[in-house]
Amino acid sequence: MIHINKINGNTLKAIFLICLLPQFCTSQDIISNSFEDNIEQLSENAESTPDFSDLTDELNTIQDHPFNLNNTTAEELKKIPFLNDRQIVNLLNYIQTFGEFVSVYELQAVEGFDSTTIQMILPYVAVSSGPDKHPVHVKDLVKYGRHQLFLRYQQFIQKQKGYNVDDSILNKNPNAGYLGSPQSYYFRYNYNYYDRISLGLSGAKSAGEEFFKGSEPYGMDYYSGYLCIHKICGFLKTLILGNFQVDFGQGLTLSSGLSFGSLPGSGNSKRYAGGIRPSLAVNGNSFLRGVAATFVVRRFEISAFYSNHKRDGNIITTDTLSGQVVAVSSFTETGYHRLPKELEDKNSVRENIYGGNVNFRNHFMSIGLTAFRSHWSARLSPKIYPYNQFAFSGTENLNIGMDFQFLYRNVYFFGEFSESMNSGIAYLAGFLANPDPGVTFSIIYRDYQRNYQDLLSNAIGQNSLKGNEKGFLVNLSARLLPGLGISAYADLYRFPWLKYRTDFISAGTEYKIQADYSIGKAIMYLRFRQKIKQVNASQTSGPISVSASLKCSSLRYQIEWPVIPDIQMNNRFEMLGNQQEGSGNHYGYLVSQDIAYKLTGLPLSITFRYALFDTWSYNERIYSYENDVLYGYSVPAYEGKGIRCFLLVNWSPLKKIEIWLRYAQTFYTDRNTVGTGLDQIDGNMKSEIKLQVRFRI
Repeated sequence: MIHINKINGNTLKAIFLICLLPQFCTSQDIISNSFEDNIEQLSENAESTPDFSDLTDELNTIQDHPFNLNNTTAEELKKIPFLNDRQIVNLLNYIQTFGEFVSVYELQAVEGFDSTTIQMILPYVAVSSGPDKHPVHVKDLVKYGRHQLFLRYQQFIQKQKGYNVDDSILNKNPNAGYLGSPQSYYFRYNYNYYDRISLGLSGAKSAGEEFFKGSEPYGMDYYSGYLCIHKICGFLKTLILGNFQVDFGQGLTLSSGLSFGSLPGSGNSKRYAGGIRPSLAVNGNSFLRGVAATFVVRRFEISAFYSNHKRDGNIITTDTLSGQVVAVSSFTETGYHRLPKELEDKNSVRENIYGGNVNFRNHFMSIGLTAFRSHWSARLSPKIYPYNQFAFSGTENLNIGMDFQFLYRNVYFFGEFSESMNSGIAYLAGFLANPDPGVTFSIIYRDYQRNYQDLLSNAIGQNSLKGNEKGFLVNLSARLLPGLGISAYADLYRFPWLKYRTDFISAGTEYKIQADYSIGKAIMYLRFRQKIKQVNASQTSGPISVSASLKCSSLRYQIEWPVIPDIQMNNRFEMLGNQQEGSGNHYGYLVSQDIAYKLTGLPLSITFRYALFDTWSYNERIYSYENDVLYGYSVPAYEGKGIRCFLLVNWSPLKKIEIWLRYAQTFYTDRNTVGTGLDQIDGNMKSEIKLQVRFRI
């Protein structure tokens, strides 16, 4: 690389920026297509509506306090999901060679940074001179600390069957109606002193749960909170008191909460472990609560945590004398406490988890050791069938794992080996190569034995619980021409033991190929995805199940383009087909039109969607990400026949007040009732209103 002196370097930079600045003056807020796709895939596999806030919380925090490019590290840059390892190395080398950045737009001069990448990371980076030091003094905590308070209300407009049930019916069957009102409430408070101190508190009440009465005398059904201290003193890097999540290595041994890294097509074949991080998610059960800390001693990073809290379990046995729960069939993840039978399972099991991670790291390698022990006050005793006879059963478990990463030239090798207390073994290994700044290629092999037992494993795989799986995953992404990119993956996997609805050893494949093209301010992509797996045939003669191939294919085209500077259009067409041997071919489609209107010079924006959908059945449902209030997520399953639309208004009447109002409505043309059970609505329409206010100080 050619060295130039400081004066000439800054002169050339200034000329360079004058030429490039017009291309970036109209920066727009982009949520990457891959992010939306990953959210949709997680929603497909979720038992209930997930809380995705933990996945975006860190990015929102970085956006409030962007990384200073002139005083950043590789560890910080890895938290931005749009950057790969080679881009990070090139960026740091550029600073060492040419000196500090004059402007963020100078990133165009760094090898591997095209306009699309730069536009995606702009909200998370900044440029300033001098070190970013913010010493902690009591007076500064008050003066420079930032407060945020969110208040949210939402409700379905139409009357649902579970509300306003006659007392005579409830006397005969207490579970015939919901205990509480149909309103949902949510609040979230955050305090931040730069990146040094943060404090959070959140609470949620779901529709049907009581509020400040009966089973909920303290208001919300669920509360979450934390205090986080970061980089306050020498060797103490992070200290968290309250709710937190942990993520080490490749997520095979220990990774709590939701993670895009568990999706084969997420593009995150090589994961960047998040370590310990605070959590304000309100999903009720998927969290750790206690104390966690990370220490830095030279090249060693040591993390330790202790969690102790109660969680819901499906009770099957109770001690008749003490009333203590002896056994549960499973842990419930919905977090709903609307009925007497749901309240019986609430906080029925005390969970105690402690462990940690030791990681050694230098400029070309990283080696980590993770271990944690789990103990429950009641025995987990799932009903045993042939397909789940290797599932975890007991009151305690111990998991130990070792992970590694090392760099050789432009190739990153990584992997993790893990073992559970019953001697079940799981491992994964792979490499990621950047033969060219615009090309990323990775291969990963995984082998999770059928008796591997880990309830906090979240590595790449087709199963929610890691075990009984072998797979070979290939990922490729490339920028072929300016504005043109191709991404693809292929996952070939095999289940060495039986599975639910599959009474034999089976195999499957999953493929995706996507082409992205941007011209001017228009962005479009075409995606084809196909899943092929083996299941039990729907019709069999005799006691032995017969294998049938199930093929699910989807084709999507989407384009985002500005009509005028104030109006952004987003069009999507998606078609999905299911083909199962002996059951024929069934199809579904979705056509949607989004219009985003942001008034120039006024703190007001409006987003509207109109969508038509027609699917053969629920099996052909199509998930589609929808714009929502901040920290609120809407990813409905479009199924049946009908029309769906939503209107989202975002308005800041004052500098420190922001208001969101969202109204969504689905009109079905193929039914006279919507929903089932206590959620049933008499009629063919379902509408929801959502109001959120943010106060900032």
